[in-house]
Amino acid sequence: MSLIPKVIEKKAKSVGPVIVEGKMIRRTEYDINLAKVWLDRKIGDGARALVMPHFSVVKNQIMFFPYSHQVSCNPKYISDELIREAALNGYDFDMYWSQNKAQFATMDADDIYAKLTPDGIINRHDPRYHKIEKFIEKHVHFVRPNSYDYFQAAGSSRVLLTNSILGDKFYSFPVKANQIVAETWHGSLGIKRFDLAHYNTNMSWPVAAQWTGSVTTHCISNSTFEDGVFRETFWEKTPILRLGHARNDIFFDNYRGMQTYLRNAFIKANDLKGDEHFVIYAPTFRDDHDFRVYDLDPEPVLKALEKRFGGRWKLLLRFHDNDRKTGSWKRNSIKGPDVINVTMYPDIQELLAFCDAAITDYSSWIYDFMLTKKPGFLFAMDKKKYNDERGFYFRLEDTPFPVSTNTEELAASILSFDADGTYKDKVESFLEGKGCMDDGHASERIAAQCLDWMGITH
Repeated sequence: MSLIPKVIEKKAKSVGPVIVEGKMIRRTEYDINLAKVWLDRKIGDGARALVMPHFSVVKNQIMFFPYSHQVSCNPKYISDELIREAALNGYDFDMYWSQNKAQFATMDADDIYAKLTPDGIINRHDPRYHKIEKFIEKHVHFVRPNSYDYFQAAGSSRVLLTNSILGDKFYSFPVKANQIVAETWHGSLGIKRFDLAHYNTNMSWPVAAQWTGSVTTHCISNSTFEDGVFRETFWEKTPILRLGHARNDIFFDNYRGMQTYLRNAFIKANDLKGDEHFVIYAPTFRDDHDFRVYDLDPEPVLKALEKRFGGRWKLLLRFHDNDRKTGSWKRNSIKGPDVINVTMYPDIQELLAFCDAAITDYSSWIYDFMLTKKPGFLFAMDKKKYNDERGFYFRLEDTPFPVSTNTEELAASILSFDADGTYKDKVESFLEGKGCMDDGHASERIAAQCLDWMGITH
């Protein structure tokens, strides 16, 4: 079914219930306001189509469009590597980030410098640190999404790099023939389908995804599996560069200094003793925001972890970015003295870098985390319903992770984890089967490609 009939069918089904509930007039007023917003957007579309082609493309300029409007995911690690390369080698280019909140419009020199250290200790007297600071101050710029400055930066940047749709789904803009649009996506070996046939929520996103696919010049992949995902979704014929996922570099030994730095910073920020073990529970979102499917009881889970692996454990709780945006994460009932809510922590990869175990339902991040070979568990209370509505690329049972549908089963899975000593072999087999190439150097390869696109000799 094409998009327009889907939208009409969805609207038509809601009319009867709205009348019965006595909300018809309010619904009509709401639809009128939506029409006004739609008209405003169409006027903006026309204005951008007239104005933006006149913005000259600046060859040594790159712009990042993170789906979360935070410095995170693949764009963050590509940006970090570009800054290190520029600061240490004297490369000259400007970098723009789309950021919608002031607290996210920051670039951390400590974080970028930490990769250069063997022990995670930040030496602010190191000349390399000062070079990184100076580059950020002079060359890194933040612009508010859909502002004039934002569209000016988008229209003048040689490279436009995104990990989802390009820009805002309601505010597309013309892309020039001499601009590069690179798509990294924000999942690699993820189980959730997101092709048009399996998308059952707001239809505005697939429309924007189709447009993004039409203007993308390069997809950046980390596996043969992801190549296939690109091909069957919105990038059927887009050239694919097999360079790896920059966000996964953090799990490898060449990022040991950053791992140590991030763990120590987290311990200090949360006033912890420093001898804790961490397990992260980060489920994906639900279209209906039903929080009952996240009903994990932390106490038996933490006790099982202590019994199986030893030590004292803390559970880091992180809801999906969609739940953060809507505020629905505040309905959370998973609380306790050993639970730390990290939903507002900008970048999940930084948390995964120092966690000792991980729990999710269907979120793709756990297929990044498996690169560490550390214990992972699937807690899927609504497995059949989710598969019926969204669809899976592969069965949960075909992953290396034990699958549970309630807390009791999860605790039992933890206690019996890797009883036969084959977990690491299963992880290796899974990664090999998906053709994964991540090796800790993706950000270097992608940064080099971006420098080439900007015409910078390196």
